[in-house]
Amino acid sequence: MPVESYPQRCAALAYISDMSIRQRLYPDPSTIPMLAKHCQDARTVWNLGLEQRNLWQPNRAQKINYISQAHELTEARKALEWLGEGSSSVQQAALRDLDRAFQNWWKRPDHFGRPTWRKAGIDEGFCIRDLSVRRINRRWGAVQVPKCGWVRFRLTRQFSDIEAASSARVTLDRSGRWHTSFTAAQPSFQREPTGSAVGLDMGVHTSVATSNGVHLRMPKLLSPGEAQRKRRLQRKMARQTKGSNRRNRTKLSIAKLSAKESDRRKDWIEKTTTILVRDYDFIAIEDLRVKDMTRSGKGTRENPGKNVFVRARFNRSIRNQAWAMFRKRLTDKATAATSPVEVIPINPEFTSLRCPDCGYTADENRKSQAVFVCRSCNHKANADVNAAINILADGQSVAGRGGTSHARSVKTEHSDPAKRQPLVGDAA
Repeated sequence: MPVESYPQRCAALAYISDMSIRQRLYPDPSTIPMLAKHCQDARTVWNLGLEQRNLWQPNRAQKINYISQAHELTEARKALEWLGEGSSSVQQAALRDLDRAFQNWWKRPDHFGRPTWRKAGIDEGFCIRDLSVRRINRRWGAVQVPKCGWVRFRLTRQFSDIEAASSARVTLDRSGRWHTSFTAAQPSFQREPTGSAVGLDMGVHTSVATSNGVHLRMPKLLSPGEAQRKRRLQRKMARQTKGSNRRNRTKLSIAKLSAKESDRRKDWIEKTTTILVRDYDFIAIEDLRVKDMTRSGKGTRENPGKNVFVRARFNRSIRNQAWAMFRKRLTDKATAATSPVEVIPINPEFTSLRCPDCGYTADENRKSQAVFVCRSCNHKANADVNAAINILADGQSVAGRGGTSHARSVKTEHSDPAKRQPLVGDAA
């Protein structure tokens, strides 16, 4: 790894020295109302604290921090009965989270965004600072939640890792599932150096195409029956009255199918990124601005957009591939690796139109989505693999490993490990 990449690697590690061990929570029906109240209280305290900070003016003598807001929370709990019925530790933890969010934003505005409002139905969760866990048997454990007692969770990781956690966060997703995430020390990603390098081209038809000719395609996230049921439920919900009980039940059924889809997407990304980090010492990947690429094409009333329906379908396909999540997990694991792995983001401009042999770049080179034929030297290749080869060459040039100089680099590195699986893909 070049010397200049080490400061960035150390700066990233300073913010990602911890990881979360997520386990499925199975609360008793009698404890669910209190869990929901904890979520509501934490969200309310966060939003009130955020509003107070947003209204603060520099000419005011009193500063706003966690200590001042904690004192005000104590007074508010005495004045408001509904707030006093909740857990003080949960509410204080929400203020700590808010203070930490502002501290991170001030120190690293390029990495952390400004804290925003938490919304009901979306940001449902709270923190447990004074953590107590116990093991029930080989498959089950329990965590102590304030004013709820011991709540069971499914044990799928080593209990020693969970027992060493410093805190936990309880969350409720849109499909009605409760989870608890234990904060533990970040383990290292065990690997041996291979000396291999690869370029990755992200796509919609082919999720990831590698420079050595392997096509990695994300499998269908829903079975044909599940996809048909989801479409039928979506059409049914469109005809139902907003706010009605029937619409809410239909919405919950759709959320459960979407949760399955999301879980399967994350599973594929975790396995694929683990394979790539394990097998390659150098990885060049496109520096895609996914947020800008998936903006709505509706336009304005004065200047309406064109081909809005086609643009919406393409945006939906990009979001289904989760390019940003793929790149994040790839850089996470590369930073946590015991043997150095360098991940270089490359400007994707013209990589799919440039010939890797002669360097001729033109729109006519790409005959179709899958066919590349150079109009200058008649070089033929798969279009996605050709782009991956150009990305690898640009990455090696930026990193000082040879290659062609056609691109800039925006180095970003983070960390986290996952499971080991064999590389499976379609040959070009």
